[in-house]
Amino acid sequence: MVYLRLEGITKRFGEFVANDRIDLEVDAGEIHAILGENGAGKTTLMNILSGLYQPDAGQIYLQGKPVRLTSTGVAIHHGIGMIHQHFMLVPQLSVTENIVLGTDFGLNLNLRQKIAHVAATSQNYNLQVDPTAIVGNLPVGMQQRVEILKVLYRGAKVLILDEPTAVLTPIEVESLFVILRQLAIAGHTILFISHKLDELLNLCQRVTVLRRGKVVDTLTTQSISKPALAKLMVGREVLFDLQKPPAEVRSPVLQVRGFACARRSPVDGGSRHFFSSAIG
Repeated sequence: MVYLRLEGITKRFGEFVANDRIDLEVDAGEIHAILGENGAGKTTLMNILSGLYQPDAGQIYLQGKPVRLTSTGVAIHHGIGMIHQHFMLVPQLSVTENIVLGTDFGLNLNLRQKIAHVAATSQNYNLQVDPTAIVGNLPVGMQQRVEILKVLYRGAKVLILDEPTAVLTPIEVESLFVILRQLAIAGHTILFISHKLDELLNLCQRVTVLRRGKVVDTLTTQSISKPALAKLMVGREVLFDLQKPPAEVRSPVLQVRGFACARRSPVDGGSRHFFSSAIG
C-alpha cells in the first residue's frame, strides 16, 4: 500500500531549479533509497518533506490524502520526522532532556516520568539508549540512536535519514541497518538518502535516482547492478576497477632542516618559541 506520494514537486532558488517536477511513491513498511550525486536535489526534497522548505509547485499525499507541510511541527504532526546528517542535539543535556525538548511547554516538567517514558520507548524499539546519559559523552552511533528515538517519541511513522552512515564506523553502520529493518517490519516507512551504492543495495527494497533535480528512474534493488545504478546516477559509465601504475620512488625535491617557528610576545616584545624540527 502506498503510504507517501509526491506529485510534481518543484523547488527553485532564484533561477536554479533544485527539484524539477519530482514524482515519488513509497509503500508502508518500505525502506526506500533516494540516490544521487552531491547537488542532485536529494536533501532539498527531504527538507520539503520535513517541512523546512515549501515547494513552489506540486502536492504531497499521505495515505492518499493531500497535506501541506508548512513547518517541521506540522510535518511531525503528520508523522514525518527527519534525522539530519549533522545531529541536532544539545551535548550538555541528557538523552531524555534532548528528546523531550520542545514537546512540553508547561511549567512543571516531571523529569522522572519523562525518563520512564523514554526508557519504555527505547526498549519498545530495541534501541538500547540510557535515558539519563549526557549526550556529549555518547559515541556518534549512540547519538544517532538518540536522534531516531527523538522522532519516534514524537510519533513519527515516516523516518527520513539524510546520509546517515557518513559519520559511522562499519560496526555502527551494521547496527543502524538492524534498527532500520526492525522499524520497517514494525510498519514504519523509511527514506534512506545516500550516494553509497553498496549500502543501499544491501538495505533498501527500491531506489529512486535523482540527477540534476529530476527523477531518472525508480527500480527495485534486486533488478539492477551496481555499475548500472552508478550510470543512472552520473549519466555515464563509471569504472569501479581503476588500474594505477605502481608509485615510483624518486629523489626528494625539497628538504627542510633545523626549522623553527617563533612568535613575538605581546608582553615583553621578545620572541616565544613554539617548536623546532629537523625534516629530511
